[in-house]
Amino acid sequence: TTLIVEGYYDIVKELIIAIMSVNGFKTTSHELLVGYLAEFYKEFSSAEIITIAQLRKTRNDISYRGTMIKPEYLNRKREDILNVIAKLKEIVVKKIS
Repeated sequence: TTLIVEGYYDIVKELIIAIMSVNGFKTTSHELLVGYLAEFYKEFSSAEIITIAQLRKTRNDISYRGTMIKPEYLNRKREDILNVIAKLKEIVVKKIS
């Protein structure tokens, strides 16, 4: 479960980086990635931005505190995370087409 959550975060992170790159921006701040999306992509709801922010914090807990994620987390969050990923992928495809 922990590895899956890390993987989902990496996918989200890389998709936001792709969007920023196409728009001429670059950052190494994971927090700024979320802020950029919230500021410039209003098609993301507050709930979706919160999902991304929570996923970032969860990944930080995994990486820096050794937190292990319980399966219940994915049971609750998987659909929301996958919807965010699909939305980000759609934006990337439109931007590079």
